[in-house]
Amino acid sequence: MSYLREAINHCGLADLSFRGPKFTWNRGKKACLIQERLDRMLGNSGWLDLFPNSLAHHLSLRGSDHRPLLVELLWADEFSNFGKIWKRGRFYFEEAWVDEIKCSNIIKDHWNSNLMGNLDGVAEKLRLCATDLEKWNLESFRRLKMQVREAKAAFDRIDKNLSSYN
Repeated sequence: MSYLREAINHCGLADLSFRGPKFTWNRGKKACLIQERLDRMLGNSGWLDLFPNSLAHHLSLRGSDHRPLLVELLWADEFSNFGKIWKRGRFYFEEAWVDEIKCSNIIKDHWNSNLMGNLDGVAEKLRLCATDLEKWNLESFRRLKMQVREAKAAFDRIDKNLSSYN
């Protein structure tokens, strides 16, 4: 345990504040119950500057002797615009895109763009990249979605016809 403490100190990590039950691990029954706080959320000084009011939530025990941890990221005031840049709905990256060269090129182009290197610049790169990937998806895969829909409809007709013979 002392090696772990040394590594944490050497890396300049600090324990986040937490909410919930104090102990994250338990073993045994009421008569011989052992409880410890084994699981922790740690951050370095840069991370803590960015998210100074963040909290680790110790969640309910479910199917394990360890409590899951959930981190709540609370921005420092100077970075509060980061969340406002990303106003749109959720972006979904499609697995079908992975093997497409155009997808890779879109991502590389946006990541290598000359937007600011701060957090707002990263957010803007992500937003623009997501927008271009969605446009490309519509242009490249619209026909594929229609073909899938048509194939499902044909399958349903065949299935319906087969079930009427039984």
